[in-house]
Amino acid sequence: MLTTGYRGSIVLGALLVLMSSSSVHGDTLHAYDDGVANITLGPPRSFAEFGDIDMLWGNYFFTDGQDEFITSVSFGLGDLSEGNNVSIWIFDDPDDDADPTNAVPVFSAQTTGMNLGFDFNVFETTPTLVQGGFFVAIGHLAVLTMPGGEPDYPSPARFDPDGRPDRSWFFYDDDIPENDLASSGFVQRMDGPFVPIQGAFAVRAVGVPVPEPTTWIGMCLGLGLIGVRRRSA
Repeated sequence: MLTTGYRGSIVLGALLVLMSSSSVHGDTLHAYDDGVANITLGPPRSFAEFGDIDMLWGNYFFTDGQDEFITSVSFGLGDLSEGNNVSIWIFDDPDDDADPTNAVPVFSAQTTGMNLGFDFNVFETTPTLVQGGFFVAIGHLAVLTMPGGEPDYPSPARFDPDGRPDRSWFFYDDDIPENDLASSGFVQRMDGPFVPIQGAFAVRAVGVPVPEPTTWIGMCLGLGLIGVRRRSA
């Protein structure tokens, strides 16, 4: 007869098998910057007529050959509006076309960030499943200020001018429609016509491979044999 403690040890063993099988393949760091993101981006002063601007910026990545759990997001920042509030977003793209405008949000969280220069803010996420193409983004409300009577916005989105621009996107609106990014008031890829300096945003993600079905089958068979041997003992 199996005891509760023995069942607990089986469950623990199963978790260890899954974790070790993922670590065999190794985590994947998704990034387009080289660690020197020395330019920041924010709304232009010409947007002052619209007041505060809700921003969303980030990078479109692809999983490394198999589905992944995203476990952390890292991001560099420029100057922020008062309060330093930012949001973290992960979107899964159903058609994997390197265009996040129809991607579906699968994770979001609120936190605070800091301008750390070339260093990154790091946020540990709930393991979030992505399949194929996915978009990792940072949100911030750029508050309009009037220093000396002139309109001004912060520039929170830090990017690397030497990074790949065709996978970096940003969005402006009075309230970003995260469930329908295509309907945002202003959408640009970082190699678009309204981008004076191209580059890749300092937004990174760490992905852990999802165990292959054979791993699950092998684990279940192994646990079944353990149970049989235990009952026979």
